[in-house]
Amino acid sequence: MENIILHSTPLKDFQAIIGQIVRDELKQFKPEPTKQANGEYITRHQVCEKLKISLATLHTYTKDGTLKGYRIGGRVLYRLAEVEQSIQAIQTTKYKHGRAL
Repeated sequence: MENIILHSTPLKDFQAIIGQIVRDELKQFKPEPTKQANGEYITRHQVCEKLKISLATLHTYTKDGTLKGYRIGGRVLYRLAEVEQSIQAIQTTKYKHGRAL
């Protein structure tokens, strides 16, 4: 049989204790921040806005290697620097393609 301990604690203190326990437990499920040591990460929707493309096109770019996605905390994020680099690479390729014709 378990021992039951009764203790009189003011309601506000009890709420603070429970609140802290809940916050500590929820931190385990919270995704990692989008700012990392290797640079800033942006979401799929932010990439789509920046490139003015649809999510389907972004998925195609990720599959064919044009953009590299990173799974962080259950989310797919993209490095901002790599997205900006790919913009330059795409523009450069398009420009070279036009010259080749």
